[in-house]
Amino acid sequence: MSAKQRHYLNTGWKWRLANSNGASIPAEASSIKEWNPVKRFPSVIQMELLDNKLIPNPNIGLNERVIQWAGEVDWEYATTFLTPEAQEVTELVFDGLDTYATVRLNGKEILRSENMFLPQRVNVKYLLKTEGQENELSIVFDSAIKIANGLEVKFGARTSWMRDKRRMHLRKVQCHWGWDWGPKILTAGPWLPVYLESYVARLDNIHVSSDLADDHSSATVTVEMQGSRNSVSKMAKVTIFDMNGSEIASSKVLLDESAKASEKLPVACPKLWWPNGQGSQHLYTAKVELLDGSSSSPMDDMSSRFGIRTIKLIQRPLTGADGETFMFSVNGRDIFCQGGNWIPADNLQPTMTRERYNDWMRLARYSNLNMIRVWGGGIYETEEFFDACDEFGMLVWHDWAFACGNYPIHQEFLDSVKAEVEAQTIRLRNRASLALICGGNEDFFLNDMFGVKYDYADVTGPFDDTDFPQRKIYLQLLPEISKRLAPKIQYWPSSPWGGRSANDTTGGDIHQWAVWHEGKPYQNYKNLAGRFVSEFGMHGFPINRTMDVFAPDPQDRHPQSRAIDCHNKGTGAETRIARYLAENFRYDMRLENFAYCSQLLQSEAYGYALRDWKRLFKGRGQEECAGAVIWQLNDIYPCTSWAYIDYYKRPKPAFYTIRREFAPLSIGVERTPRSRWVDEDHPLESFRPKFQIFAHNTTARQVEAVLELKAYDLLTGEWTDAGPDARRDVSLTAGYNTELGVLEPQDSWTEESLIVLEARLVDRETEKPLARMVNWPEPFRYLHWPADTNVTVSVQKAVDDTIVGDVQFEDVVTVMANHPVKGLWLEPVYNRTEEESEPEPLWQDNMLDLMPGREIKVLVKGLRGRPVKVKFLGDWEL
Repeated sequence: MSAKQRHYLNTGWKWRLANSNGASIPAEASSIKEWNPVKRFPSVIQMELLDNKLIPNPNIGLNERVIQWAGEVDWEYATTFLTPEAQEVTELVFDGLDTYATVRLNGKEILRSENMFLPQRVNVKYLLKTEGQENELSIVFDSAIKIANGLEVKFGARTSWMRDKRRMHLRKVQCHWGWDWGPKILTAGPWLPVYLESYVARLDNIHVSSDLADDHSSATVTVEMQGSRNSVSKMAKVTIFDMNGSEIASSKVLLDESAKASEKLPVACPKLWWPNGQGSQHLYTAKVELLDGSSSSPMDDMSSRFGIRTIKLIQRPLTGADGETFMFSVNGRDIFCQGGNWIPADNLQPTMTRERYNDWMRLARYSNLNMIRVWGGGIYETEEFFDACDEFGMLVWHDWAFACGNYPIHQEFLDSVKAEVEAQTIRLRNRASLALICGGNEDFFLNDMFGVKYDYADVTGPFDDTDFPQRKIYLQLLPEISKRLAPKIQYWPSSPWGGRSANDTTGGDIHQWAVWHEGKPYQNYKNLAGRFVSEFGMHGFPINRTMDVFAPDPQDRHPQSRAIDCHNKGTGAETRIARYLAENFRYDMRLENFAYCSQLLQSEAYGYALRDWKRLFKGRGQEECAGAVIWQLNDIYPCTSWAYIDYYKRPKPAFYTIRREFAPLSIGVERTPRSRWVDEDHPLESFRPKFQIFAHNTTARQVEAVLELKAYDLLTGEWTDAGPDARRDVSLTAGYNTELGVLEPQDSWTEESLIVLEARLVDRETEKPLARMVNWPEPFRYLHWPADTNVTVSVQKAVDDTIVGDVQFEDVVTVMANHPVKGLWLEPVYNRTEEESEPEPLWQDNMLDLMPGREIKVLVKGLRGRPVKVKFLGDWEL
């Protein structure tokens, strides 16, 4: 019998307007009424309009405002294909149609699809023309706005806490309707592959899981398989391969009457998959072949990469603190999760390539992340995304596709959700990196915030006749699917959730928005911890090169321009940025200086949060905070946002602060009193500071180091006493924070002293720097920089073998200042003709604090012979 054949329908597509729905279409776009060739496939219509110059680039200026008509009309895609060799079954497969689509084959309707996330499979054997003849395939995509209007009339208006309330009626990417970091771009089109499959026997899916011995000496790999119901094959072969392709184990198994089978295969001395920073990312491959009963030749096969590892969510009582932990343990090792929140990386999802995903996860790893949280208002992420996470060691917390919403619970909606979630759970469950499945984003939290009355302790229902009936989705429908299809993966109902309310700091995960949304000082992050902080953030402008893209008009080159505001979607963001700047810095209204101050603000805020929360990971039974997931890692388009890497994969200054704080070894300093600001109602007796020193060791081994302290008085312009133990040996506990003592006020420090303290960890034998931090008197707006402050910069070629991790550095940049310098940002002198895709240099370190006369050498990749310029706090005043 013949093996399964797959024919991708990637070529010959065309598109046109199907129905204007009364929308006002620009005169220059009149050609859309005729057929136009599709230039890239898979596709959404805005890609085609851009490629044909029928709409302007929404990433630039106010252009996003003038392309909204594209989401108001209906579109049609069409192609032709030849009938393949006949087999028992021939199916058309649509991996993803965005969103309301009517499919016709040779003029006959074969499918109506109403869910962007639900793959569709249609048996078309008897609708195809004779073998070798041409078939016509047409897909009409109705406007999401038109459909949403109809559903709102039919089922009633929803309540929305973010953007358009109609969005919740549709199983479509929620942020297509706009969010507080992205524009409204309502895409439509065949956004995932379309192909024809012909077969006699087919595998529907395989499920791979592993059980690891406590001492890691052996493992058992379980492979479950499901053949198609009409499959004639009754035998399968299961093989486990190592990364180098060598066979580890193999077995044959009989399928039962429902075309199911399960086989356990032993693996001796397994190589484990670890998250970044904890070990290597070893991946095996399980291959299942359906065999022809007469010849034993394969009729279909399916392969899945997987990792041998255990990932457990540990919730146990704490010692000396309320509540319980929310902590991930991997292969028996409790870890602090160092994460970034992930949103869709492009408004036009089909443009996301394997290379782009790899670039993103390479940057995530370089910034020392070990976790990515996929936010619930986007997509169920792609195979390319998960390949990158598997390979770069990113644990994945994946929200299912619900966000900030009051979703319908009528049966039609629930049936669609059930089919969607079953399909996506089956697709993703084998992934080494998948650590947790979450019901969605902030739906419990926002019900709490806006005063919806419900019994939080009730997790069983019934929920239909309550003020929060959507619990039926998160506490009944989704966990049942998870338990049935992926029982070894932790399910969590929502983010945030746990404890005595959705955002309880003593249990579960929290979203900490007291800083930013509520306006509390970022210096207070220490007192705003939770057991696991899955969202927190601070805005920062992107680098100048990115602002040049979205605000190219000279009239827009100031912080209060329409273009700058258009590319910041956070309501009230301009007020919040200005307030935080006013509290902390003497800032300047020239765009370059204003943007730099916002970047320093973001950098400082993230530094405070990460230091203070990692400090609470103190030892077994004292893991009072076991994770910090920054909102956010990435952007959907060029803008000002909470992201620490912008849309073009260009790190903001905060990237390097995060890289230091999430490094295998980091050091922290807490100053008391923190601020020199005088509270007239509660004046302090003294401003002479004392310093608590602490360090975090994320590795699995104890580290012996030397602690070195140096103090400088900005008032006198001289080095000063750093105490009797300014240099001493220290031991850093494996995996946890270690307190390193207190530096009390020294006799030489006066009430007016402005002590800048540098704390370093160095290797005991080589004196190689292991970690460094400089602590400053705040607020920075009180500080004055000597008029002769100067930074010298020199560039030399690095030695040939200068490789750190997987980065081959090319140059070494040496910087030194004659006075203390805050927030030194290094960047090349740009040529404005450079391509947008040209990557930024990758620095070993950046956004540096300099002490006078102390040279710092920084390795860099990607200067390409360009000179280096510097910027630092207050340089515009000199």
